[in-house]
Amino acid sequence: MVRDLPVKTQITFEDYLEFESTSLERHEFVDGNLFVMSGGTDRHNHLISRLIIRLFELAIAHNGFLFQLDVLIRTISGKGYYPDLFVLFDTSLDSARVKHRPSFIVEVLSESTEAIDRGEKWQAYQQIPSLEQYVLLSQDAPIAEVFSRAENGWHYQKLEQDELLKFPSLECEIILSSLYTNLPPLEPS
Repeated sequence: MVRDLPVKTQITFEDYLEFESTSLERHEFVDGNLFVMSGGTDRHNHLISRLIIRLFELAIAHNGFLFQLDVLIRTISGKGYYPDLFVLFDTSLDSARVKHRPSFIVEVLSESTEAIDRGEKWQAYQQIPSLEQYVLLSQDAPIAEVFSRAENGWHYQKLEQDELLKFPSLECEIILSSLYTNLPPLEPS
């Protein structure tokens, strides 16, 4: 799926931040265009909440910061995205609303965002020098796709069921299927 038409065009990042501060909807900033973000589902919310519960204290213990849903990452190319969840350790370039140096980013895939998460966002995120991991979680089944930075580029790994989802920067391992236990049922297609 491709993005809907932008709600604003030819806007600067600073004007975007001003607009966003009073908007009732969240928007992503891509090449001077503002795009309304789609809403989530209960399964999406539960998956992110479960990760927050498991990672929040670990982030603090490792002198990091965990953010979700309402804090922007500004990429090297100047795009502004609201990841589902991210952790960072270096806040030297940051403001209260905009972060620049995430260590890892997690996105929960949905029909309306999957192509953007796999394409446009992944292209922008992998240019961030501090990024060590990009994790895509399926809403439908215990499946995680993990992109990890290596010396010779990016390493891809697909995890399923009871495999371990690892966040090395937090010294954390999670049995993937444990995030999916007792989730709200899938909506019929």
